[in-house]
Amino acid sequence: MTYILSRRLRYLLFGVAIVSLAALAGAIYQAERTAADFAAFPPPGRMISLNGVNLHLYCLGSGTPTLVLEAGLGENVLSWHPVQTKLAQTMRVCAYDRPGLGWSDPIDTAIQPEEVAKNLHALLSNAGISPPFILVGHSRGGIYVRAFYHQFPEETQGMVLVDSTHEQSPMHQYPYAAWDYRKQAMLIAIAEPLSRIGLVRLLGIADADRRPSPLPAAILAAKTALQNRTDTAHAVVNEIAVMRQGLDSDTPHPGSLGNLPLLVLTAGNLVDLDFVAREAGRAGKDVEAEKALARIQQAEQDDLARLSSHSRHIIVSNSGHFIMQDQADEFVGAVSEFAKSFSLKSGGEGQTNDTAGLAQTAVQTGEFKP
Repeated sequence: MTYILSRRLRYLLFGVAIVSLAALAGAIYQAERTAADFAAFPPPGRMISLNGVNLHLYCLGSGTPTLVLEAGLGENVLSWHPVQTKLAQTMRVCAYDRPGLGWSDPIDTAIQPEEVAKNLHALLSNAGISPPFILVGHSRGGIYVRAFYHQFPEETQGMVLVDSTHEQSPMHQYPYAAWDYRKQAMLIAIAEPLSRIGLVRLLGIADADRRPSPLPAAILAAKTALQNRTDTAHAVVNEIAVMRQGLDSDTPHPGSLGNLPLLVLTAGNLVDLDFVAREAGRAGKDVEAEKALARIQQAEQDDLARLSSHSRHIIVSNSGHFIMQDQADEFVGAVSEFAKSFSLKSGGEGQTNDTAGLAQTAVQTGEFKP
């Protein structure tokens, strides 16, 4: 009996040793590949330090006010690639990476939208970019730019919401909303430890974009490399932890924007019932449930457009959630037309072009809000 137990113990210890060695090898592989990715894909903009946390800021063009781009959940400055350069032909356009995303340093804790907004305000200040601003928020970024306006209304001259998330979105009557949020959080939580030992990278789980992608191959390669960072999974876990608070029935309605000039862009493919039904049928999904989700999406987008008494709502045809990629020309045209009313200057004043591929570290004083 003792011999049998001893043999089983040896097998167990041997198995543990094998798993430990594999995990160590995976961690070394992940660290080496991450370092190689950073060498192959240096940040196109500047690294600005906020109390020791370096955030990546990428600005092009000149003029005032400055168009500030806030990306969606888990996204980075490269999600704006199809439109930033075109917009910068007539105005100054700045995109940045939130902590742990893109090229920015990670932080340990989840932060509320109000703190995301304060960090963005400090980042712009430290970078020497003065108000006024036109804020552009995609998806989850729409919540962050609304939080910015409510804290700094005097510095906000206009706002563009790009298929923006609604603060109460999980509470609405879509039958699978709560499960979808919990499933998403669970999958990302599993991906985080796997990313530390290189499995996410090896298995291609963090594929950065749709296939085929509307992004150029070089941009897609850089975006995929950034998604494979361990820090990216951790940052997404943090953001989802805050997003799930929207499941609470006490989640407040989005705050009024008064008469702030507002442009709302809605993805046409997500609210077109015929398109939704056709795609649901092809994918074997519940057609009626998907149509119910499309109606909720339309209602939410209409609700966001009503936040300001000075708003325009455009449903962008033949576009999915990433309007700035699927319909880049229409996006640029709509945003440029919206910005004209603010008497933008396109001369040399306020020139802030960043050198592509060159990381410039600007260590300045400033408070980072954890």
